[in-house]
Amino acid sequence: MSIARHHSYFRLTHRFTSDLRAGDLGDQAADLFGTDRGAIIGLEYRFGITSNIQAGIHRSMLSKTIQMFGRWDALRQTESMPVALSLTLSTEGLNNYRERYQQGIALTASRTFGDRLALYATPAFVSGTHAVDFIAGHEDHEHDLGLEDDEHANHDDTWFMGLGARLRFSNSGYITGEYTPRLHGYDPNASEWAVGIEKRTGGHTLQLTFTNSFGTTFGQLARGGNTHDVYLGFNITRKF
Repeated sequence: MSIARHHSYFRLTHRFTSDLRAGDLGDQAADLFGTDRGAIIGLEYRFGITSNIQAGIHRSMLSKTIQMFGRWDALRQTESMPVALSLTLSTEGLNNYRERYQQGIALTASRTFGDRLALYATPAFVSGTHAVDFIAGHEDHEHDLGLEDDEHANHDDTWFMGLGARLRFSNSGYITGEYTPRLHGYDPNASEWAVGIEKRTGGHTLQLTFTNSFGTTFGQLARGGNTHDVYLGFNITRKF
């Protein structure tokens, strides 16, 4: 959604690192379905420079990645314009933006159907995806994303398509889903996917998610998710 001029937006992303498919129901219950294990956390802040231009920064614990980005909401959906269009430019780097830099560009087309359904399609390009370290540090633990051999290992960059939907089922309840297939280039592992249940209360939104990836930046999404694992997580957002 667009941010009004001089307003801002804060987002916290939280992905528990325990695989919900590992062990039996008793094992999962003993660890409170992964919440006793470590987590990958991301913090994001966006600011509305104008009513259709925003800038932000996102910091993920996954390889201590920092992503900086800007977005231009070029067109709004109207009776004569069936979709809204936004352009996003980003740059990110590992080790607190000290190495392994990746630049990205994405165009988002969205369409709403009343206040019930919203659909999104985001073709994107990210450079330098092959050169990135795939180990994420968390305190004194390390989480290997288990990347597999890739027939496109000679590629350096990745093209992908982000697909998303959001369906309202009550006054403040929503079901969301996303799928991010890679179209060309470096594409290790499975494509990222996620489903969520969302609750809105005033300026806050709480979302419970199930996903195969810890990724929350363009570069992380471009490198895909785990083939077999499923992770519990949540997002909290606040608009000011």
